[in-house]
Amino acid sequence: MINGKKVFLSSVERENIEQLRLWRNKPELRKYFREHKEIGKDMQSKWYKTRVLGDRDQINFEIHDKESHQLIGHCGLYYISWIHRYAEFGIYIGDDSFRSDGYGSDALRTLIGYGFNDLNLNRIWCEVYSNNTAIDIYRHIGFKDEGTLKQTAFKNGKYLDSYILGMLKSDYDKLIEENQI
Repeated sequence: MINGKKVFLSSVERENIEQLRLWRNKPELRKYFREHKEIGKDMQSKWYKTRVLGDRDQINFEIHDKESHQLIGHCGLYYISWIHRYAEFGIYIGDDSFRSDGYGSDALRTLIGYGFNDLNLNRIWCEVYSNNTAIDIYRHIGFKDEGTLKQTAFKNGKYLDSYILGMLKSDYDKLIEENQI
């Protein structure tokens, strides 16, 4: 268990993968994901076996409210390069009642702290579609724009750009030093 201020991150448990699947299939969330189709129970079970349990190059977490211990979302570090020391992050708050008041920000800060401090990563990055307002939260936390990939996704009848944002360990350390994270 990895503690934040409002949330804690824990390993993904088999009994919770159905709830995670239901959240991933919500159209209001799926529009932000690379996966374009609904995820079936067999697909979710395969994801759990191959990715959560069987892929050493990604680490998945459940996000829980620290006070109630309620499951509220999912996050992880993906495409981890143990040689070059980088990873991509992904995150979502599935429970609508926790999509404000800083739960997602706290989960992301907790996740990147784990990545930089425990995994000794040097760079953490993300790809965010232009339809996703969470990009403002990522920038506020300290992620920097690294580039734009034009029209990389087709969602709801229109092409979307992808923004690539990243943070280096040295930038993270500076934010910690200045009490900004």
